[in-house]
Amino acid sequence: MRRHRLLILLLALSIFSGCSRSKEDAIMAPYLPALLPEAQPQLGELLHLPRYDISVRIDPSQVPQLSGREQVWLQNREEEELNELYFRLYPNLTRLGGGMSIGGVAVDGQNAPFTYEEEHTALHIALAEPLAPGSAVSVDLTFDLQVDQREEGWVLLGQSQSILSLPLFYPLLAVRDASGTVPGWNLDLAPSYFGDVAFAEVGLYQVSATVPADMVVVGTGTVVSTTLPQDGFKDIHFAGGPRREFMLILSPEFQSASLDGCGSTVTSYFLPPDGVTGQAALQYAAAALRIYCQHFGPYPYRDMAVVSAPLRYFGMEYPGVNLIGIDLYRAQRSDLEFLVAHEVAHQWWYNVVGNDPVNFAWLDEGLAEYSTYAYYADRYGSQVADGRVELRWVIPYDYAVGKGYDVAVGQPLSGFDASSYETMVYAKAALFFHALRTDLEDELYEKVLAEYLDRYRWGVAVPADFLAVAEEVSGRDLGDLYTQWILTPPLPEPEPEPVKK
Repeated sequence: MRRHRLLILLLALSIFSGCSRSKEDAIMAPYLPALLPEAQPQLGELLHLPRYDISVRIDPSQVPQLSGREQVWLQNREEEELNELYFRLYPNLTRLGGGMSIGGVAVDGQNAPFTYEEEHTALHIALAEPLAPGSAVSVDLTFDLQVDQREEGWVLLGQSQSILSLPLFYPLLAVRDASGTVPGWNLDLAPSYFGDVAFAEVGLYQVSATVPADMVVVGTGTVVSTTLPQDGFKDIHFAGGPRREFMLILSPEFQSASLDGCGSTVTSYFLPPDGVTGQAALQYAAAALRIYCQHFGPYPYRDMAVVSAPLRYFGMEYPGVNLIGIDLYRAQRSDLEFLVAHEVAHQWWYNVVGNDPVNFAWLDEGLAEYSTYAYYADRYGSQVADGRVELRWVIPYDYAVGKGYDVAVGQPLSGFDASSYETMVYAKAALFFHALRTDLEDELYEKVLAEYLDRYRWGVAVPADFLAVAEEVSGRDLGDLYTQWILTPPLPEPEPEPVKK
């Protein structure tokens, strides 16, 4: 009889386990096409991540240019109840110049009240019932987005030169952060004229975009289906996961070319006048991907794109997509290779390992910047790479010191200005990583990066995390080195509050 009961119990557990496994497999299935086979097992550990299901209609000839619906499944991963939720509306930042409005919000199918906060860049949703730890809700939102149209200049969000660029075109769940602007929520705003703006946790994405039939569309995911044009429009469905954020960029004039890089398909998108430099960008991106896979660790996605964008001579990174300013394909071609190598490095340092770009901008920018040393050393030799160190970082930093612009790297963006931001956050931070590699030597330095990548994969790191990993792996006290490059000169002491009489 006992044996009979034991067999029944084992059978029940087997059935339960099989049902649980089947449910997990069903959840993971839509996102697998975006990942290389060796990265797919990681999804099993990421089912707690927010899951975004977004449908948008994009018509550049209409205002608003984009209308969308979004359903977000999210789980309370805190140890306390949640009584509210925040989503970021980044297009409403002054620097991006867009106009995003919310049509309605429902939580688990019930209409929910909402308000705008932080200069309309945050959406506050009051929950009718507290969300217990471990519990999940589904949030439905409708939204519209209007963007500017300009002939030239820096246009990260908007229409310019036949290109419609749509980063962060949807409400993005805010990061839970104990030190945030609102207790428990990070709603910090970047300065209006420099620095990256978006701080996001990783999510899983399914995105369907209805676009004019003549548009070539690039997104931060893998295209899994495209319908035949009907009434002048076509539907494109993307799978993307895990991703730190999602963006779309489209143009009827994009041309493309592709190569293999580290097992992934690398595609360069460029405008008709830029065929030669578009091909060059492809070669640089594929080479960078292969080199960084070797030095840092595997790239997880099936696809990576490098895309000509109306960003002048700047670049911008997104998961699996690297935007490169049009000027670099034309008037400033000599800088194209370096910027492509820098942006590709962000696929590891920003996307796979995330950090707060408003309060700790140097952590990903400095590491991505210094990653180009490995690129140049592998492609052209250490002498060329050392020359880049001197020209790109040492000379600008020495000049800043001589002019009295030297400030501590380890501070929020608000501590910099136009004369210090790029030199400090890029050059001085890169020199910290250069000093670290020189001190530890190549093999140990790369062990530090490998452990940092593995420990904070798909998570969010702070500077203390990197320093702790470096000291643990190397077995050395690196406090003096860190202080020299990141904390010096020291930040001024805050002035005492006046005594009220």
